[in-house]
Amino acid sequence: MDQSSPTYMLANLTHLHSEQLLQGLNLLRQHHELCDIILRVGDVKIHAHKVVLASISPYFKAMFTGNLSEKENSEVEFQCVDEAALQAIVEYAYTGTVFISQDTVESLLPAANLLQIKLVVKECCAFLESQLDPGNCIGISRFAETYGCHDLYLAANKYICQNFEDVCQTEEFFELTHSELDEIVSNDCLNVVTEETVFYALESWIKYDVQERQKYLAQLLHCVRLPLLSVKFLTRLYEANHLIRDDHTCKHLLNEALKYHFMPEHRLSHQTMLMTRPRCAPKVLCAVGGKAGLFACLER
Repeated sequence: MDQSSPTYMLANLTHLHSEQLLQGLNLLRQHHELCDIILRVGDVKIHAHKVVLASISPYFKAMFTGNLSEKENSEVEFQCVDEAALQAIVEYAYTGTVFISQDTVESLLPAANLLQIKLVVKECCAFLESQLDPGNCIGISRFAETYGCHDLYLAANKYICQNFEDVCQTEEFFELTHSELDEIVSNDCLNVVTEETVFYALESWIKYDVQERQKYLAQLLHCVRLPLLSVKFLTRLYEANHLIRDDHTCKHLLNEALKYHFMPEHRLSHQTMLMTRPRCAPKVLCAVGGKAGLFACLER
């Protein structure tokens, strides 16, 4: 043997070993061999190994290693977890894969959130974000807020603002609470061509259940940047819109907006400036020139 050759080697078989280990553990589970815990949901029993579940879930780790009564038990009952979702999470523990679809995500994410399996929660959130459309974005926003999915909540709200003109025609929009609607239409990033869109959206929401919702008109009208509406539009509202005409506070708000047009000296007040700032930052084109006639453009 060549004396210069190394007399040892470290074989890196991590990937193959991990794969073999998971496959072996999964076969043991499927054959109910060496299993030391049964997860029960209703009449369904799921056999597993405590060490495997504890390795992927802080919830299970605390249950099986802490001072909880379940530590010594061979069977644990779950009452607030969907059966299929728990099955999917156990499959994930042994395979590293999880099936996520529109039919499963609403039960899978809460289960993964309860069991503190962050990777599954993250994938569920990414899936829901990819599914955002005008008809479901409000529901996804609520869902994300309920389960503390901050990034998904922000993404859904951003989608609502960017696609407001489509969102405001959906059933989910008409089912908003007045406080939820207030929060949306107060947003500086609401993407609308004109402020008329915002007013008509509020009007449609109120007419959806006028007897219950008319009392919120004045509060919501505060969110419309009325001075940005034309004199013609404001006058027509004042004269012909019975919802406005019958409400003293609403008429006062319209009068203040009309003052903006007819009394320029009022335009510099702090309140007026707040009510006339653009919803979205306007696009700006900057051109920088030089002596040689060269110039650069930057569009924002």
